[in-house]
Amino acid sequence: MSKAKEDTKNIMTCDFEIKGKIPKEAFEMFAAAQAKILGLRGYITQVSEECFKGQLQGEGRVIEAFKQLVLSAAEYVAAVKEFVIKNLKAIDDYTYKTFEVKEK
Repeated sequence: MSKAKEDTKNIMTCDFEIKGKIPKEAFEMFAAAQAKILGLRGYITQVSEECFKGQLQGEGRVIEAFKQLVLSAAEYVAAVKEFVIKNLKAIDDYTYKTFEVKEK
């Protein structure tokens, strides 16, 4: 195994969906702040009144940590009904520079 390969972290990508009666602006800001703290890249967007979708890129354990943070955040714990991670797979490099909030 080459030295360069050992130095690169295992980058994972996944789609996610969060359902519930969640306040849009506050939640998007919260999600973006948590993703940035964790070093995740990707985006979040509200697709309907009770559904946010997006993509995450980062280490697998960090993606899981993001999910747990969202599910355990006191201000949203009652509002979030479901957090689904789909299409989790390894990628060679990031396709997003940062984590952003996208308007639909």
